[in-house]
Amino acid sequence: MRAKFSQSFKIQAVEKVLSRSNGTTMSQVANDLQVSLSSLNKWIVQSREQALEPGTEVGLMSQSKEKRPQDWSLQERLQIIIQCDGLSDEEASSICREQGLHRHII
Repeated sequence: MRAKFSQSFKIQAVEKVLSRSNGTTMSQVANDLQVSLSSLNKWIVQSREQALEPGTEVGLMSQSKEKRPQDWSLQERLQIIIQCDGLSDEEASSICREQGLHRHII
């Protein structure tokens, strides 16, 4: 029987893949989460297409909150880098999430 995963689980799985360390493969993340690599890939594609929003069947992240890295001005990039400088990874990740960013982008 096919496993059914909640939207919240899918979103967290995508976030885990996008924030993984350099040495961690997608296969390792999939194994850790006990999901197939193909499901994980499908969720990533859906998240890019805004198709995994919490509480709905369509859309992952609010378009008004999240900016693509290439949409940030140099001044905005510098400001978030300065804001996160000297913080622990957890604190910097929290600030990045508030801005709709993933920590690895800065």
